[in-house]
Amino acid sequence: MASIAARTRTDGTTVYRIAYRHNGRLRWTPTIADPAGAAEMKALLERLGPDGALAILRQRSGTTPTAPLLSDWLETHLTNLAASATPGTVAEYRRMAARTWGPRLGPLPLDAITADVVTGWVAWQRQQTTVRSKPYSPKSIRNAHGLLSTVLAAAVRAELIGYNRAKGTPMPSDAERPEMVILTANEYVLLHDALPARWRPLVALLYSTGLRWGEATALTPGDLDLDGVTPVVRVTRAWKQGAAGVYLGSPKTRRSRRTVALPPQIVPDLRALAAGKAAGDLLFTSVEGKRVSGQHFNARVWHPALAKSGLTKRPRVHDLRHSHASLMIAAGMDLLQLQHRLGHESLKTTGDTYGHLMPDAHARGAAFAGSTLAGAFPQIEG
Repeated sequence: MASIAARTRTDGTTVYRIAYRHNGRLRWTPTIADPAGAAEMKALLERLGPDGALAILRQRSGTTPTAPLLSDWLETHLTNLAASATPGTVAEYRRMAARTWGPRLGPLPLDAITADVVTGWVAWQRQQTTVRSKPYSPKSIRNAHGLLSTVLAAAVRAELIGYNRAKGTPMPSDAERPEMVILTANEYVLLHDALPARWRPLVALLYSTGLRWGEATALTPGDLDLDGVTPVVRVTRAWKQGAAGVYLGSPKTRRSRRTVALPPQIVPDLRALAAGKAAGDLLFTSVEGKRVSGQHFNARVWHPALAKSGLTKRPRVHDLRHSHASLMIAAGMDLLQLQHRLGHESLKTTGDTYGHLMPDAHARGAAFAGSTLAGAFPQIEG
């Protein structure tokens, strides 16, 4: 335990020092000018030990006004964010902080969050396990670090600290990305035939448009335009995970609000589904007429259909999106067109995800570059 001792100077001002024990000996901190700073330093000594607490005191030069704790500033940041973000996004950020850097860094003042402190948290987080007793993935750690950096950047803008010390932190690079499982047209036919008739239109839509699960299952008859020269579906909302459960909100990104052309083969089934429903009703529903739960669909429909199909591949439902991207690339669609069709926020995301599926495009590029050099280099004959 630590204790605060006050001393009145000859000029009438009061200063404070905190007594603590270290290696069995009684020690004192340097002088602190205000009672709030002394109380905070006492709490830091008891929470972090002398080395960590005194390092913070040295950074403040003894007279820096008390900075907000990171945990308090997080709540201020989330309150401000609620003006523009969805409730589900705010709730997810709060949960992310609570299960990652919150317990370790939250009790620290903002000006105590140094580059070394952030790096130490990353190393610590890699040794922790999730509620499912699995190590945190590099992607999860990067996401949590991104949130931390955003929170600290907001503190810089609020002039609470001078610099965002989370910026530039080295991140784990050993991420294992789930391998894509691409279904060819013939393989899709086998899966399609193994599905119960009720679910074939939904799976066909996913395979032929690349819509995300949460987007497709949020569609209404009002989102369809099946009578135009080119039938289309408008993606305007998606199912989101919020603090109180699943709710309908905006799609994943700004570019996810999009219009996607439909192949004519699936139009009759979509028209039949929309018939008799109000414009705002869900197009796809469970047997009970409710939202289609991904968990139940996987257990009751998807996995039984895979087993029945005879396929040796074991794709996830999300692999229908990857399969669609592969089909579009094979048909000659470039990455910019594919970005807009899939609703990716950046072209880099599309390139990083699907660039490896375009070997022919690389070959065409090399051939084009060669043709432009033909006049400068003589042909080499074998």
